[in-house]
Amino acid sequence: MKIQTLAAAAATLAGFAGNAFAQSTVTLFGIVDAGVSQIKNGSESRKLQSVDGLSSSRLGFRGIEDLGGGLSAGFHLEGALVPDTGNPSGYNFQRRSTVSLMHKSVGELRLGRDYVPTFWNLSAFSPFGTNGVGASGLLFYGFGGSSSTAPTIVRSNNSIGYFLPRDLGGVYGQAMVAAAEGAATGKYVGARVGFATGPFDAAVAASEVTNNAAGDKFKSFNAGTSYNFGFLKLMALYSTSKQTTTEQVTWLLGVTAPVGSGEIRAVYMDADRKNSGNDGTLMALGYVHNLSKRTALYGQAGRIKNEGGATFSYGGPTQPAGRPSTAIEAGIRHSF
Repeated sequence: MKIQTLAAAAATLAGFAGNAFAQSTVTLFGIVDAGVSQIKNGSESRKLQSVDGLSSSRLGFRGIEDLGGGLSAGFHLEGALVPDTGNPSGYNFQRRSTVSLMHKSVGELRLGRDYVPTFWNLSAFSPFGTNGVGASGLLFYGFGGSSSTAPTIVRSNNSIGYFLPRDLGGVYGQAMVAAAEGAATGKYVGARVGFATGPFDAAVAASEVTNNAAGDKFKSFNAGTSYNFGFLKLMALYSTSKQTTTEQVTWLLGVTAPVGSGEIRAVYMDADRKNSGNDGTLMALGYVHNLSKRTALYGQAGRIKNEGGATFSYGGPTQPAGRPSTAIEAGIRHSF
């Protein structure tokens, strides 16, 4: 009797589950990227098994439910993977954890931990994006090599975001506010607007976040553009970061060029910390060879030149102020 009762209950639950999943789509996705590298800072060098040289390793789940009338609801949960050590500190969803309400004509309302508007230009208008030896964040984040200037350089907790609908003749945009929830830091406001048509794309973004107990604001502005000629794609990016009397101006020029089933990438960056002499430049060159739509091999090399007290670096050994940092890296990326 008990077995029959359990069987009946399971059948009932299966019926409910079938109805639920008939209205929703849930996707499991991810990227695993690992390689080997050698980093030299000043006179010290180190060989490493590197990760995320081409794309950030991740595991995530996303889903969407059609509510009818052009309205839908969705979620996105995504966490970082560390292929060389297997996530010893545990897996979490700090890359992104959001829930959304979307309408084709109105746009999207998104709540949770998400990317800030000013981050997207650093990714979209850089040949290396924010990964590898030519990552824009190596010089664009923070001041003089310090990447922890503000807690909202890449993402923000407690955010409420709005995205314009997609069908606006090439215009796109995002606005975000985030609460500090009683903390001294983290109160955020930012926005981005852009226009893309054919081979042309351009966008500007700005943000402000309360960054310490004194109420000082970390302010950021950037603008980027790209044009795809087919045989090559040109990119340019400009950024200013400021807090009280500290200010840094950073820019880059970059290019990508398809070669058979691969792509050549090159970038030059310059970071000028105003009235300090703590400046830096970066040059990087890389090649990506696509074995398939999901799997790629890559090799790349870069050099950072520091001036004054600047400590821009590729990680690895402790970076001495004013000394160069160089890196050579090769790896494989697989997405699923």
